[in-house]
Amino acid sequence: MTDQTIHHRLILMPSGRQGEAPHGATVLEAARLLGVEIESICGGRLTCGKCQVVLETGTFARHGITSSSEHLTPPSEDERACAAAFGVDLTARRLACAARIVGDVLITVPEESQARKQIIRKEAGNLVVDVMPAVRLLYVEVPPAALGSAGDWARLRAALAEQWGLPTVTIDPALLKTLQSTLRQGNWAVTVTLWQEREIIRVEPGYKESLYGLAVDVGSTTIAAHLCDLRTGQVLATEAMMNPQVRYGEDLISRVSYAMSAPQGVNRLNRAVLRALNDLASRAAEAAGVSPQEIVDVVLVGNSVMHHLMLGISPEEIGQAPFTLAIDDPLDLKARDFGLRVVHPGAMVHLLPCIAGYVGADNVGVLLAELPRLDERVTLIVDIGTNAEILLGNRQWMLSASSPTGPAFEGAHITHGQRAAAGAIERVRIDRQTGEARYKVIGDPRWSDELPAGEALRPTGICGSGSIEAVAELLMAGLVNRRGRFVADGERGAGRLRREGRHIEYVLAWEHETASGQAICVTQSDVRAIQLAKAALYSGVKLLMERGHVQQIERIKLAGAFGSYIDPLHAMVIGLIPDCDLSQVEAIGNAAGDGARLALLNVEQRRAAVQAARWVQYVETAAQLMFQDAFIDAIDLPHAHDAFPALEAYLNRMMDSGHGISIG
Repeated sequence: MTDQTIHHRLILMPSGRQGEAPHGATVLEAARLLGVEIESICGGRLTCGKCQVVLETGTFARHGITSSSEHLTPPSEDERACAAAFGVDLTARRLACAARIVGDVLITVPEESQARKQIIRKEAGNLVVDVMPAVRLLYVEVPPAALGSAGDWARLRAALAEQWGLPTVTIDPALLKTLQSTLRQGNWAVTVTLWQEREIIRVEPGYKESLYGLAVDVGSTTIAAHLCDLRTGQVLATEAMMNPQVRYGEDLISRVSYAMSAPQGVNRLNRAVLRALNDLASRAAEAAGVSPQEIVDVVLVGNSVMHHLMLGISPEEIGQAPFTLAIDDPLDLKARDFGLRVVHPGAMVHLLPCIAGYVGADNVGVLLAELPRLDERVTLIVDIGTNAEILLGNRQWMLSASSPTGPAFEGAHITHGQRAAAGAIERVRIDRQTGEARYKVIGDPRWSDELPAGEALRPTGICGSGSIEAVAELLMAGLVNRRGRFVADGERGAGRLRREGRHIEYVLAWEHETASGQAICVTQSDVRAIQLAKAALYSGVKLLMERGHVQQIERIKLAGAFGSYIDPLHAMVIGLIPDCDLSQVEAIGNAAGDGARLALLNVEQRRAAVQAARWVQYVETAAQLMFQDAFIDAIDLPHAHDAFPALEAYLNRMMDSGHGISIG
């Protein structure tokens, strides 16, 4: 029995869902009340061991709670027996169906325990590249050892000079431990892996052909890894996961703050991302049917904060003026020194250069991918995430900046928000005449009004693209004004507009339609959160337009997992992006990841990355006097002053065709 009069705060990661949990409820029961499904094949009978969760301990100032092991009931004998049967260490994980909540807790649901796995749209795009990696294979026949002959390495080095014209190569000293046995196992014939024409990083007996590399985009929210065959350039597997650092802070500023204030904060953030990279390498190799030890080259990109945390460097100086990086040059490190344990120990890790401030190697990756497509047209390239990286220019000049959009586009700080997972509302349409809504959820191609009688889509929440479309649709239906305030307009929308306290909210999905039995609404605070996030991005773009003396943007490219999925019309209606011919707005996928693959597959691209990073002119938005004014003007929908003639023309055509859309 639970005491329904006492409630505790429950925060679930990585979904970001949070709410009140009844005292004594199991984690499994409380998670379901918040619309988060945890795997439990046995239905909570302590027989399957699938519902494993991790209790995060400590004070989480951002959420205003202290999470402690004392806030869960201790393991019972039944839980201990089940844990023992499935090899679960109860000091590291608990079973959600047995652990009862008796205080505020922050719980991480591991990916394997999530009933609804995260859907991460960071696929590998098509690239045109000459395959010329930093590593190559050389088959070498070495004279057998004899009395008085030179040592094994000396004879291998001489054979490389004679057979391949390489008299000055060196060898990774770690290979000397196994070199003699490898030569004899191969009957004096070996295949060596040569890095940058300088160093042997792997020696294998006999003739071998395996040569694999990993390109990774380490985003603030999502990490995506592409395993490639370095001989053919083919992508063999793509794996992605949520960045586990999210538990320490949803955006970059909060992670910088955590690194500065928490004991061992930098080390914790560093270990978290390294565990993720090792996990992704193992998963990608398994998916491709190869051993992770066959991975010999790795290229990483990430924003400046991620870049520093991957290296175990405190981002403290990035978090305060003048926003100085410890290093902005490219780096080459041994995988074993970097912390990648599952790949070949002699493998090399290459980090692309950063630009400045919060604009890091991921933006350089975007540049690498898009530079061949630039022409005379003024182009805006935006990689939208918790921190948006912005590029504005053409083939002659390029400006760069970043804007702290925050986690609203990822579903955080939205009343019923969640990240993009099965069941999340991702598309919204509101009838201009009646104010009625219909929607789509991830995982089902049907609209909510297309279902047979008695059937429902059972949404679990609303993700970023759904929130943007909801606000835009409310604006175009006249149910929200340009200041972002709800408008009670007679009968129109009356069936879905309802008052909660002093505020009005719009019901997207009624209680009987949802998975949790709770209505999914767009609240006044949700509209405001979207306004603030989009204003941060738009004001950054506005500053670059002012610096570049640009009056009109001719082409817009939306990059990243989130940017590639939002609808351009709805994004422009709310002023997330500036006015542009909608036919010239395109999604370009995970361009940062594509840039990482280019640098993995072609060593010349690494040199091109350095040139690109130094070619771009960086603009620090936080140091601009006009930023605050630009931000305030950008809060209105779509903007307080800027005209949107291309958008207006498009909407007028829609009105003429009978769709009745306007933003007036």
